Amino acid sequence: MNNFLAALHGESHEQIPAWFMRQAGRYMSEYQEIRKSFNIKQMCMDPTITEKITFLPISKLNVDAAIIFADIILPLEAMGYNIDFNSNGPVIQNGYRNNPELRGIHEFDKNSLKYRTMDAIKLFKAKHPETPLIGFSGGIITVLSYIISSTSDNNLVYTKNTMLNDRSFTEMKNMIKNMIIDYLKMQIQAGVDAVQIFDSWLGSLSPYMFNKYLKKDIIEIVNEIKGSVPLIYFATGNSGMIDQFNDVKPDVLSLDWRISINQAEKILNPEIGIQGNLDPYVARYNVEAAMQETRSILNQTAGINNYIFNLGHGVLPETSPATLGEIVEIVHKQNLH
Repeated sequence: MNNFLAALHGESHEQIPAWFMRQAGRYMSEYQEIRKSFNIKQMCMDPTITEKITFLPISKLNVDAAIIFADIILPLEAMGYNIDFNSNGPVIQNGYRNNPELRGIHEFDKNSLKYRTMDAIKLFKAKHPETPLIGFSGGIITVLSYIISSTSDNNLVYTKNTMLNDRSFTEMKNMIKNMIIDYLKMQIQAGVDAVQIFDSWLGSLSPYMFNKYLKKDIIEIVNEIKGSVPLIYFATGNSGMIDQFNDVKPDVLSLDWRISINQAEKILNPEIGIQGNLDPYVARYNVEAAMQETRSILNQTAGINNYIFNLGHGVLPETSPATLGEIVEIVHKQNLH
């Protein structure tokens, strides 16, 4: 079995597997060349382009898994949201701040999803059957933050206000929860080997707010998906609520760089795997520091059969591919026992 898949299942394997969030993206010159001719939406509408971008880091970095190239916001168009992109990221023209009555907004309609992500998944698996492919979705609060603020709200400034003071929050939350479940199931049916939920802004909530407003919904998503393919849950700033993920029970919890593997291992139930957690800024700024921290992380993983190496967040645009390739080489040489 592939090292990545074996680690997901907690089975014995020969090498620690490694992949990188946002490994198919702006830091690669090959991606930049494609980007000169196509925008994000166009790339996601053409399965041949999507498949090509998805495979780039496999051939260039020797990582153990690919993740399908897409954007967490695009499925919202199949709910009636109007989405555009500028230099700062996605903008939702009829988001909640501009459309509090939710005019034209409806439950996710998979038949109106115009992005051919599922075709790209099928194409990738046909061309590279030996390479594990990860599907993904945004997490509830992260996707909601874009809807509520109409753009990035990484500190949840507008999102918390709506959560605490507006009855529409529950309606929007339930619609997004249903979308995530349906969207992940579509990718699983198309052939992905695992899925990851990206809840990048979850850590901006207190553990109390997470427990009160979101945990039950996240558990529902996990229960809907688990058992079909392994599920990885990722959130930044989650070190203060790691104990609550013992209730969520993802197959793997992906950590940011603010907690050590050893600390997390003491808190998490042993059946929950661990992924992470090199600081992406270290990987960007200093090669030797990145290698030193990589070795430090690996030294904490002895005896953990369900560990996967990754960054603590996505690859930054200015990161050198050579640095990432060297990190993978170090990871693969690490003694597992």
